Amino acid sequence: MPTRGSRSSVLSSRVDRRRFLQRSGVAGAGLAGLAAAAAAFVRGAGATTQATPEITRQPSSASVDGALRVLLKDDFHPDHNAFMRAELEAYAEASGWTIEITDVAGFQGGGDLNQQLLGSVQAGNQPDLLIHDVGARNMHTLGLLDPVTELSNELFAEHGDPIQGARFDSEFEDEWWAVPFFTRSGGYYIRRDLFEAAGLDVNADTETYDKMRDAALAVSKPDQQQWGWGMSINRSGDGTALVQNVIFRFGGTLQDETGQIVTFDSPETVAALNWLKETYTDPRFANILPPGVLSWTDPNNNESFLAGQAVITQNAGTMYAKAKLDQVPFANDIAYVAYPVRNSDGARLDFLSGGMKFFAITGAKNRAAVDDVVRHFLTLPVQQTVWTISLGYALPAYREGWEDPIITSDPNSMAGKEIALTETDFNGLPWPGEDNAAVASIASGVAYTDMMAEVTFAAWSNFGLQGEE
Repeated sequence: MPTRGSRSSVLSSRVDRRRFLQRSGVAGAGLAGLAAAAAAFVRGAGATTQATPEITRQPSSASVDGALRVLLKDDFHPDHNAFMRAELEAYAEASGWTIEITDVAGFQGGGDLNQQLLGSVQAGNQPDLLIHDVGARNMHTLGLLDPVTELSNELFAEHGDPIQGARFDSEFEDEWWAVPFFTRSGGYYIRRDLFEAAGLDVNADTETYDKMRDAALAVSKPDQQQWGWGMSINRSGDGTALVQNVIFRFGGTLQDETGQIVTFDSPETVAALNWLKETYTDPRFANILPPGVLSWTDPNNNESFLAGQAVITQNAGTMYAKAKLDQVPFANDIAYVAYPVRNSDGARLDFLSGGMKFFAITGAKNRAAVDDVVRHFLTLPVQQTVWTISLGYALPAYREGWEDPIITSDPNSMAGKEIALTETDFNGLPWPGEDNAAVASIASGVAYTDMMAEVTFAAWSNFGLQGEE
């Protein structure tokens, strides 16, 4: 997802140099063309800063020492961001508080979020509340979080059990370390109309990564500014997810089931990395790759897809939600499909993560107010507003919400339901073991995309890969 500057709100094969430059868009031509094509769908167009008036705001009885300080993660969807900020301000005003809201990107200032939080806790000027989609493990290890078990159990009794992905993210050591807000859809988004025009089925013809790549080739028409493979392996969240997911489906894992033995260096991992290298360097697949794809960061695949250029992309559901809200002409032809199956046995390795969560920062001065903010944002009118603005992206983190008509009326949301409520032991990067601090540190870094760059453009003979000499 894109980062933005600080805003604070206070309210009372072989790759030669030429081919690399063409695909990484160093000259800028690829991204310049993309920007022109996407001009009709500028991020932030139509975003509102007004809180939804029909939401009832029961004032909190908690007092606030100074200002309630909130760190809020910005997302690709500006209307979603605007609602979150406006509703925080409206609830604070109803409760007679002063509130200070800071974008996480601004708080980080280009540094590491956990380190910045640690510094603020040690200095005694920590924020009260963090709203983010990061996992809780590393923050707990650093002593940044107060447990929220009592509050979580209160909300589970009211809204139903949390989805399994929320437990993976936030429940360990017999405590809850974050309160689930909403889960995030994420996976593959495909232009159904363009697939059908090519005689392809969005599910059957993307069931394996080989089938997906062949389908991308079949729908690509570079002379018409249409490319099948709208995904990058460049350093980014989406790039990391692509590399990890291909490795999973080829049978590679980071650790064993005990969490004590590293299993990454395996024939399965090598095969996955070579497959990705082939995708981005073999001339057979040149037509599926948009110009500049190897320099893309997180916003670029969204922009390419919404501009009608990319046919397949892997992304969070913000892109689909933005397409629906902005009434992109082909919004109803966007299909959300499951990840490809594992090559060896056809197994589905899929789950929806804990998504967006509320974190109570340790030692903060206004914990009672934080708890009431969380309660308010989990009231049905607020949840329904979030589900509507971010349709198909923000999905219920609690079982009760999946029966709401907003969810049941949208096919892509219902596709997410099947993934979210299916019991599985697959928990993402830690699988087949449990999450731990070491895995969490790797998950928060850029090792996978940086490794992929080395595999693709440098010599890796000691790893069993055929690199460029």
